[in-house]
Amino acid sequence: MQIEAISALAASAAAILGVPAALVVGFRQARAAREAAEHAAQAASAQWRNNNRRDAAVAFIMAVEQALELAREIRPAQMALDLEPGKLLRRELRKTLAVVQLEGPLSIAQQAEGVQKAVDKTLATVMAEHRRIAPTLALRAAAEQGNETALALQRRLNGRNASTTRIDRQLWRDVVQAGVLTPRQTAMLARRHHARLEGRLTGARPRVPFGELYQSHREALGKFIAVVRDHLDAPLGMPPRARQRGHARSQWRPDNAVESFE
Repeated sequence: MQIEAISALAASAAAILGVPAALVVGFRQARAAREAAEHAAQAASAQWRNNNRRDAAVAFIMAVEQALELAREIRPAQMALDLEPGKLLRRELRKTLAVVQLEGPLSIAQQAEGVQKAVDKTLATVMAEHRRIAPTLALRAAAEQGNETALALQRRLNGRNASTTRIDRQLWRDVVQAGVLTPRQTAMLARRHHARLEGRLTGARPRVPFGELYQSHREALGKFIAVVRDHLDAPLGMPPRARQRGHARSQWRPDNAVESFE
């Protein structure tokens, strides 16, 4: 009996000790499953966010590309152009920048802000310069086509006594009535002519050559693309702070943005 009792007692003790061990194993398995599920959810969220950031970056890059090419077309134009596409592109630049800023991260947003500011300033300046010379281009085109009214006004503006002779108001009205210039373009030419008569017309301010600006903007855009690529290539499981440290080494400050027209 004693042997049977001891055996039964030993079996009971082993069973009691086995319960906590099973619980521990179960808890560990549950925790591992929960951590795996959390990791999968975080990876899916990170992938979704990266997809959004990629789309935002692509839209921004395309807007910058279009703005740069339009500025290059406007710059040497020898005829009056419609500047409405330029206005639309400037708005598109601001819109796509806002999406990049919302999606983040900060390193990419800062890069985009520097690029947008520089490119927008250059495009705006090119458009302003073209707007200023558009009346002269339109008048020249009409004169080359043989329009008598345009020829008469062009001779008066470019003649030897152009800087000392006032132009009759009727001639200004004639170019509008003939459809050569719009009232606004005529007013711009008249103000410029009067400023020349009064000695208030100054020379153009020195500016950075457009070719250098264009190349600088291209280089800045390339740096932005490199930062976006580095971010998207980083492992999805990398903690956000590690990502920030990784990008800090290649971060391009917006303070170093290329110089634009002055």
